[in-house]
Amino acid sequence: MRIRQFREDHWDRLPTIRIQKAVLDNFKSVEHGEIVFACGKKYVPYGTEADILGLYGQNGSGKTSFIEALAILKLLMMGVEVPGVYAECVAKGQDKSRLEFTFDLQYPDGRIRKAVYEFALSAVETEQSGGFGQYGADDASSSQHSKYRVKISDEKLSMSGDFDGRKIIMQPIIDTSGDERPFGPVSKQKFFVAGDKKSLDELNIVRRLAEEKSTSFVFSLGASKVFDDCGLYSEFYQVVLELAYYSQLYLHVVDTKSTGYIRLNYGLPLYTQSGRYLLKTDMPNIMPDLVFSELKSQFDNINIVLSQIVPGLNVDMHELSPTMMKDGSMGHVVEIVSSRNESDMSNEHNADAAPDGRLLMPFRYESDGIRKIVSVLSLIIDAYNEQSCTIAIDELDAGVFEYLLGEVLQTFQESGKGQFIFTSHNLRPLEVINKDFICFTTTNPENRYIRMKGIGNTNNLRSTYFREILVGEQDEELYRNTKKYKVVSAFRKAGIDNGETT
Repeated sequence: MRIRQFREDHWDRLPTIRIQKAVLDNFKSVEHGEIVFACGKKYVPYGTEADILGLYGQNGSGKTSFIEALAILKLLMMGVEVPGVYAECVAKGQDKSRLEFTFDLQYPDGRIRKAVYEFALSAVETEQSGGFGQYGADDASSSQHSKYRVKISDEKLSMSGDFDGRKIIMQPIIDTSGDERPFGPVSKQKFFVAGDKKSLDELNIVRRLAEEKSTSFVFSLGASKVFDDCGLYSEFYQVVLELAYYSQLYLHVVDTKSTGYIRLNYGLPLYTQSGRYLLKTDMPNIMPDLVFSELKSQFDNINIVLSQIVPGLNVDMHELSPTMMKDGSMGHVVEIVSSRNESDMSNEHNADAAPDGRLLMPFRYESDGIRKIVSVLSLIIDAYNEQSCTIAIDELDAGVFEYLLGEVLQTFQESGKGQFIFTSHNLRPLEVINKDFICFTTTNPENRYIRMKGIGNTNNLRSTYFREILVGEQDEELYRNTKKYKVVSAFRKAGIDNGETT
């Protein structure tokens, strides 16, 4: 997808954008859930304070649901198709899910705007109902084999703040929830197409195509082209472009559907600002010179941090030989390797030693935790240094040593600049990061996300969380307790039912 272009004089005036609030309705196990980020509770001059959200709770209580909602948001704002597998996110027995996200935009000249993007997601049965849908950016046909496709409807983009030298209250700017075609309110259409009938007819077609192709109308390339052709450049359209640009370069979502490649040993999904690369670890990779240069630079940056958090460890692309690509351009055959600078290593009998004497080892032999860290470290580096960068990582702790996890998050809290969203089962972060950065899931599907009340600055949130599980003093239940004797009985009964004797 092309990056939407701004006017030349706007590139040095791009705002810092952050997610301030998210609302989920009838989305998987979440009947209703609302999360207000720390940056949404007070004015924060971005660049001086990081914003972290750690989401905790028992299995199946809505943690992954929140990350998947963000994944759908990114796809829509990029103007690309939402894969059919996300049709399964509509809660059972419901016609549609509703998602709402509030963004805060702060400009270099001090102006502040807010934008609220909301939409409905429903599942539409396809004619090809004989297969199973499989997620994966590397499988471009995955949606075609799903029994259902996603339909996006009832889109509404509202804005408030400083526009054209005056302040406006929150109001809909683009709204497809009514019958007005191509969008309402009609009074706002003049800011995009100036009432041009031909353009309005074209937008009607774009809207119908967006519904059929599982894309957003608001952020579609088709709508963008019509707006561009009209030659108008209102400040309302500017915000649409800024949000699209943010989703393309600064919003990154890593869900378990993609990190599953690590556990299944399919390869190393390397996340960078320009996208995800799935590198093979069980065989050599063939890549063009341009990709090789970009990934080489990424690994150089990753190793600066990696060698500090895992002392002595480096990961790199070991070039086996140059090659010629099909188009006649220069290419490279590389193997992903790791090396450690340890005194007890000797390379006398090792043909694959680096020039500096470090022992090279195929990266596939590294633990899941190391592979997870390497996979997402480039994004964490970007969010640490870039105030507009938002990263969301599901199961951040998977295979990662808990002390190391705490060190990374504490460092980000103390001097990071961006927005860091994660889910975890490991409770170490509860001891090292600010309580305002932690949110918990509940057993109540009508109120899935809460922050614990009555927590003082001296309280150990980890201990308090365990106590809450046992005592239950919050307004909502955080954990549905299991009875040990019932678990024992269930194991015994299962054995008997399978023909075992006790």
